[in-house]
Amino acid sequence: MREKLQNLGFTYFSTPKSYLNTQLTEWLHAIRNLGASSIIFQSDFSRAIPEDPFLIANEYGLSPIVHFVPELPKAKDFNKASILLDVYAKRGVQKVILGSQPNVKSAWPSSGWQFENLVDQFLDRFIPLAHYAVQIGMKPILPPLQPGGDFWDTSFIALVFSGLKSRQVDKVLNQLIISSFGHTFGKSLSWGKGGPERWTGSKPYKTPDGQEDQKGFNNFEWYQSIAERELMRPVPAIILEAGFSGSNTKQEPPERTIVTIKKIMHAISKNQEKGNSDDEIKLNRLLQGCFFSLDKLNGSMQGELSVQGLYKLFGEPEAAKIVQDFDLDNQKIISHYLLLPTHANSISDAILNKVRPVIKKYRPTIGFSLVEASFAEKVSVYPDPIMFPEEVINQLRRAGCKVEILPDSGIEIATMLQGS
Repeated sequence: MREKLQNLGFTYFSTPKSYLNTQLTEWLHAIRNLGASSIIFQSDFSRAIPEDPFLIANEYGLSPIVHFVPELPKAKDFNKASILLDVYAKRGVQKVILGSQPNVKSAWPSSGWQFENLVDQFLDRFIPLAHYAVQIGMKPILPPLQPGGDFWDTSFIALVFSGLKSRQVDKVLNQLIISSFGHTFGKSLSWGKGGPERWTGSKPYKTPDGQEDQKGFNNFEWYQSIAERELMRPVPAIILEAGFSGSNTKQEPPERTIVTIKKIMHAISKNQEKGNSDDEIKLNRLLQGCFFSLDKLNGSMQGELSVQGLYKLFGEPEAAKIVQDFDLDNQKIISHYLLLPTHANSISDAILNKVRPVIKKYRPTIGFSLVEASFAEKVSVYPDPIMFPEEVINQLRRAGCKVEILPDSGIEIATMLQGS
């Protein structure tokens, strides 16, 4: 398991099947193994996400964020929405994204497209929800805008901040976070870096030759710059769907997406370790998260994304590769090792009770380390397909260990010992 990377997060799958406990446990464990610190769950306003995803996220040390994706409700439906916010607050949610792409026509299915007063219409819905979120201890996050969009995104967000300021909602402004899409639009990750202060010739709907605009990975810098200009102070941000092209008409080759993701991951790691990032990507100190979409990743892999595929994209976690670094002829200094799984840095009492007969009969060395286990002549493994997949078991065998997989049931373990 990697050390936590504070800027690394994922947006969870949106399909109902992915919310089965077995799926949640497998994927959230893998995401935490990669070093992620946060997970976004997508919600609508009709009903709350079940409690289990939040419990499992908490078990793996992932901070849950809820993203309300549909059109924000009108004032008459505020009470229903506030009940959902109450539910999520009780489940440990501290940040909530309110809406998605309000600068495009398709985001307003029930109200219709009203270009002239669109920002005011958005604020009439956003402010009550954001204000209530602050009251119950949440930080409201502005919805991501479509770069460009039917209503030019930089113009839209400038009017949003101007409107928030004129409406004197200081409590909301003091807690507000910006969100943006980390789409590349087929350009390099350095496109638009430096924001409007650097690319002074770029204007809404017009990017002259030799200039760069906000339609790229660095979209968040442009929004932060506009916010600081309007509010006279900096505003934190998060990036969503990092590394994807963002094109609705042309699918980017998966190979290019993989290269882009690896560059972003390198910048996240380097930024945390050294307080800086590489020349192509700059993640400023106000960036609170860079999130990768599991739906988008699955789409780029033609619906075949697996945990192992995720590891190949983002780097093998230590638990999955640690045995590979051993000398396969290492000296066996432990006669018998009992290898147990841990979750959220603790051991289940239920598992301890099940393996108690093994401990009483053989008095093995007990631990949770694959490193230690590789130095044992015999390793008894309590089965956990996520922490100890078949490849890890095979690595122990290649290290010269005699591996015994225990039954999952305590009764079966006791029966097995009686016959041995």
